[in-house]
Amino acid sequence: MRGRFSSFSFCLLLSFLLAGACQAASLAQQRQYYDEAKQALAKGDSAPYKRHAGALRGYPLEPYLAYDELTARLKTASNEEVSTFLERHGDLPQINWMKLRWLRLLAARGEWPLFVRYYDQGMNFTELDCLFGQYQLSHGQEQAGNQTAERLWLVGKSQPNSCDPLFERWEAAGLLTEDKRWRRARLAVESGNYSFATFLGKKMPRLEDQVKLLVDVAQKPQLLNQPARFTPATPQMAEIVSLGLRRLARQDPEKALGLLQDYARRFAFTDEEKVAIARQVGLTLARRFDNRALQVMADYDPNLRDNTVSEWRARLLLRQGEWQQAHALINRFPTELADSNRWRYWKARSLQLARASEEQVRKLYQPVAGERDFYGFLAADRIQAPYKFNHQPLKIDAATRQKVRATAGIQRALEFHARGQIVDGRREWYHASRQFDRDELVAQARLAYDMQWYFPAIRTITQAQYWDDLDIRFPMAYRSQLLQAAKVRDIHPSWVFAVTRQESAFMVDARSHVGATGLMQLMPATAKETAKRFDIPLASQQQVLNPATNIQLGAAYLSQIYNQFNGNRVLATAAYNAGPGRVRQWLKDAEHLSFDVWVENIPFDETRQYVQNVLTYSVIYGQKLNTPQPLIEWHERYYER
Repeated sequence: MRGRFSSFSFCLLLSFLLAGACQAASLAQQRQYYDEAKQALAKGDSAPYKRHAGALRGYPLEPYLAYDELTARLKTASNEEVSTFLERHGDLPQINWMKLRWLRLLAARGEWPLFVRYYDQGMNFTELDCLFGQYQLSHGQEQAGNQTAERLWLVGKSQPNSCDPLFERWEAAGLLTEDKRWRRARLAVESGNYSFATFLGKKMPRLEDQVKLLVDVAQKPQLLNQPARFTPATPQMAEIVSLGLRRLARQDPEKALGLLQDYARRFAFTDEEKVAIARQVGLTLARRFDNRALQVMADYDPNLRDNTVSEWRARLLLRQGEWQQAHALINRFPTELADSNRWRYWKARSLQLARASEEQVRKLYQPVAGERDFYGFLAADRIQAPYKFNHQPLKIDAATRQKVRATAGIQRALEFHARGQIVDGRREWYHASRQFDRDELVAQARLAYDMQWYFPAIRTITQAQYWDDLDIRFPMAYRSQLLQAAKVRDIHPSWVFAVTRQESAFMVDARSHVGATGLMQLMPATAKETAKRFDIPLASQQQVLNPATNIQLGAAYLSQIYNQFNGNRVLATAAYNAGPGRVRQWLKDAEHLSFDVWVENIPFDETRQYVQNVLTYSVIYGQKLNTPQPLIEWHERYYER
């Protein structure tokens, strides 16, 4: 009996294995047919696609072939055929390009009901928006059509030719006023489209000279040194002067500040212009730690209308040690600022430094210390409380997981990933996430995490705004390589993890707009110099994308700047992002500052957030590595009083 059962079991197992082999072969054949059809369609040949249509049925990427085939003959395709395709495959990432071409055809044919049915302002095609505006004006929707025309007019760039009929009808109705022409010219100048602004000026005989002056001042703000040119004191002239002062502040804030005082006596700037001046002149001075910025920001934004201006006022007061003034200002902050952990912490800290009672200060610190972020960890340190990690994975039911996995876009993403077309896979993955609710997004993130596809996992769970699953948000990717590199360079492994998480979120092929590449985002020159300095083999720049090489180079460079700044992670972290030279500049006249005030006053928003993130992530990775890491080591508190 046992022998017969074993033979039967073997045959059953063999049948399953053969079935799996056949299935694999079938998928391999579909992939081959797809490649053949894709290449042929790119050359205008649809025969292979039609020949393999039956075999390709059910293959996740087949809609791409159908898209290519239909797009090639869109002009002759029936409306029913296109509508059917959109109903079936409207979730393709590139579908709006087909809709753009088809809606153009519908408008040209006057088939407005179908146009309106498929038009969506969220497609972000100005051409279609203008066609829709024409439809509105021609179908008894004058008010809405005129609003569409005004919205499309008030931009600082030239619009497509398809907008001309809409603007002409709007102008014929007497709604294109000289003020709207001026506003558009100003927007064009603000955007740097000077030739377009000049063109608009020729349509305004009464204001043409002012438009010319506006353009001249934008390009040469030093013209403000000739006050006689800026008369009379009209509203338009006030806008010209305001723009010039803001542009001059970028080049010579000292000069801009002096001229501001003179022109303020002559011109009645609007509230909007005053805030704009505070934002440009005030912030330029503030980011240079020039205390005169405080008066500019107070004078030109007294009601705290601009959050960035308000924050920099508080930062400079903290830097000056004006604790009571800082506390009073923070108490005036609008709710969206006051409720942030940043300013809840500084409300407590400024009160503490103003010598308030320990009990009063502790009451302010305690709720902040319960948060898992930079300011929460700072607050916990202040009251000597343990850090709160609040790790809580969201429980997702099996039905939700299966629904997400079965979604067509996810199936396409997984197939692209399996084929090694990672960029195409990510595009599908991101596009598919638009249709999911929060629980489905978390399930999608979990699916990516289980595939060790870390960047999409992090991106998706961030999109879901679910912050408490620390496994997905802070994966232990490339653990052995990162630990080894940290050991070799004698630096905190949690710090190396944190820098890598912040730099690329573990996207192996990450490339920044300035040319940094790989997991630890190394610039070509830095990679080459580091490889030479530390004797790390580097045959080509392409090799920097190799995870092992990138981690070796990144950890080596991190150790280099760590030693340059005497083992201070705060400064080294800032230098990794902004460069050692800038950090040395920011250290001038800063010996009296506590480290938290110094970090808060980092002039670059990106670097400030970078430093705060990396230090926070170091704590989290320290906990995950079972090597607890404080936010700041005592020897790093150089500026602590």
